[in-house]
Amino acid sequence: MCGRFAFFQEIEPLVDDLDAVDLSDPHLRSRWNIPPTAPIYVVTESVDHDSGEVLRALRVARWGLLPPFAKDASFSSRTFNARRETLGEKPSFRGSLGRYRAIVPMDGYYEWLRGPKGIRKQPYFIAPADGSPLYMAALVSWWKGPGDHEGPAASMDGSFLLSATIITREATGDLAAIHDRTPVMLRRSAVDSWLDTTMDDRHAAQQWILQDSALLEDATLEVREVDPAVGTVGNDGPELLEKPQTLL
Repeated sequence: MCGRFAFFQEIEPLVDDLDAVDLSDPHLRSRWNIPPTAPIYVVTESVDHDSGEVLRALRVARWGLLPPFAKDASFSSRTFNARRETLGEKPSFRGSLGRYRAIVPMDGYYEWLRGPKGIRKQPYFIAPADGSPLYMAALVSWWKGPGDHEGPAASMDGSFLLSATIITREATGDLAAIHDRTPVMLRRSAVDSWLDTTMDDRHAAQQWILQDSALLEDATLEVREVDPAVGTVGNDGPELLEKPQTLL
């Protein structure tokens, strides 16, 4: 699964690489400990109804997808991840699968290895060994709810709130030794196909996301132990990526 991650890269190189327009909040800072329901960066592609032009944009969304039927924003606390195997079946996600796909850029994510009973879990940071960004397959939804939304994920008039979920798959290889689920990490060359607005049928999108050929190879990732302080949401900073201290 993916329940905590870090984003501290510069925005300009990211939008240049993705050929996107930056529509995000400039006040969001680099963060090393991002939890569910927090504002996160997403990249979406949409078609202007008047001109027919395609707009790819970097935006801010609430982490935890809010489908149209969600009664309140607290619903997002249980929809921050979505299994790729059942996207087309789950009411919370199937409406976004055909029209509102996205990616979540990040520098790396955390996972906790379950230790023996009575031993605290050891967190690991998983990221590309070469320092390149990760592109996680995601879905978004514009949620109307009660309206009058505020914050960086709200539309300009406050009528809608943009929300997102990160798609996961069954883990394999070394990643499976830490957790049985892992985010769907896309190769950079597969990002355009996932965002392509012409793939507007959810059944086609479901088949696409099940293809392992679009995945970033696990061998390109570095997995390392980090400070257990990352387990506390209030802790934030680059020191969280340091190796845990041991007593001599």
